[in-house]
Amino acid sequence: MSSTDSTAVDGPVFSTEAYVAVEKAAKPLHCLYAPSVLEHAAELLTALWAAGEKHGVPVSEWSWTGDLAGSALGAVARQYESAPKPERTVAQVVALQGHLVSALTELGLTARLGGPGVIVERGPDTPRGGFHGDADIDVRIYSDGGWTFSFEAQGASVMSIVAPASQAGASQVAEIVRAFVRGELGNLFSRR
Repeated sequence: MSSTDSTAVDGPVFSTEAYVAVEKAAKPLHCLYAPSVLEHAAELLTALWAAGEKHGVPVSEWSWTGDLAGSALGAVARQYESAPKPERTVAQVVALQGHLVSALTELGLTARLGGPGVIVERGPDTPRGGFHGDADIDVRIYSDGGWTFSFEAQGASVMSIVAPASQAGASQVAEIVRAFVRGELGNLFSRR
């Protein structure tokens, strides 16, 4: 096993192979994953592989049994996609929105609170979306769920961003939204 930072004692510990397997499992899914979620899933997969090794099952033998990497990702992602009970308060949701606006602004994007979400101004390379193709981006965090984003348009498709509901998670969401606004991710909604 290897760590993302060999000097970090408390950081996630996972193998490079596990991270690659988790990334591969995430590609065909219709949501985006924050790096910390992928690392968390890779850490789980590394532990599962290590448990198998202790029972005489090498990593190479897992490929025929199913998608263990996808299962690890799904199990970890579920923790981020639903709120703990009791649900987040309105104050907690507003605080997360505030963290997101700050993170987006630090990345050079124009963002503001807008109704139940954070509205991010589109850029020149943002994929076309909305009725006239010029809709801004609407990013939300729910009291009973996780992060999502869509074009700010009636009936627009919505995509999940699996990330922690925390200040650090808001920063990771901001990075993903920035990549979308800059056109680096392509039009994710046209692939649905």
